[in-house]
Amino acid sequence: MREEGDEKMKRIKDGRKVVRGQIESNTYLNRIHLFDGKFTTGYRIVGFHIVSEDPLLQEAFMATVSTEPKSAQDKWDYSNVEELAWAKWTQAYAIGPTDNDWRNYVEANMVVEDLWIGNYCTTDNQVLNYEIVLDKYVFPAWDGAGVLVQNLSQAGPSS
Repeated sequence: MREEGDEKMKRIKDGRKVVRGQIESNTYLNRIHLFDGKFTTGYRIVGFHIVSEDPLLQEAFMATVSTEPKSAQDKWDYSNVEELAWAKWTQAYAIGPTDNDWRNYVEANMVVEDLWIGNYCTTDNQVLNYEIVLDKYVFPAWDGAGVLVQNLSQAGPSS
């Protein structure tokens, strides 16, 4: 995949998109519609944040953003190229005041089609808030096809 500095892949000025929402705890079929029908545009994840609907709960959440839905949400797999971002959240003093929020994403990620967000919570019947920050890019169609292949290559069947 081409990097941002390449003359063929350009970040679109004013192309920042912030997707915010809520999902039920322990769900994985949460689709985030991004695909505009073109294989010449895509999004790069530049931020991912989660927090409980009720920040005073003594529960823990972990969430994954991927290019395909993942049925198993209680583990992360950095070797799976379909997984692009990860985050965890716990109530501020449930584990410790310095361990309540953690997040990471693949630096050179690019998404042409839709994203999926799934989560695991230590209890059911909770609600998770999420925010995904994306920058939009434009590139030649063959690069878009390459991104699709890269997002699925060597990942094996979706779990």
